[in-house]
Amino acid sequence: MKDIYDKWWYRAFYVFQSVILLFPMVFFYFKLPDTPLFTPASPVKEILLVVFISALLFGLYSAKSYDNMSFFGIKQIKKHLGSGVEHIEVHRKLTSHGALRYVRHPYYFTGIVLLWSRPLFVKDLVLNVVFSLYFILGSINEERKLKIIFGEQYKKYAENVPMLLPKFVNPLYWLKIKNGKN
Repeated sequence: MKDIYDKWWYRAFYVFQSVILLFPMVFFYFKLPDTPLFTPASPVKEILLVVFISALLFGLYSAKSYDNMSFFGIKQIKKHLGSGVEHIEVHRKLTSHGALRYVRHPYYFTGIVLLWSRPLFVKDLVLNVVFSLYFILGSINEERKLKIIFGEQYKKYAENVPMLLPKFVNPLYWLKIKNGKN
């Protein structure tokens, strides 16, 4: 299974198919009614705005933790086109700096918070549930891949860094520290 993750086309294909699969959802989204479901009043509205902006800033901070050219598959395509290499090892070492020291999947966390920290219409509820499932299933798929690539090193990292809910807002992490397990 590891071989497929090293193919020059894998990451770009993964990103491309993810974007293509969004089109039916977007089409379906615009067919749903625009009925308000949750329109918060002050101060909840302002609190949600702070949460939304904080998540957006965390997402931008998270971008610094990744080689985004590899993340989107561009580096692999360039390397293949330049040298004809079929297998490209882009994961030389496990990265655990920046946002990755707080949460293993910061982009997915950011996406979920951005979805749920805004006023909702009925159609947003459907979209939010579908995208939240996508982010959760995507993180599970990424976990499987990273365990294959990094083995025991990733398992140790996973013991200390939560998957989707960052340390600074994760009650399970704080309970773990309180009980001396971290």
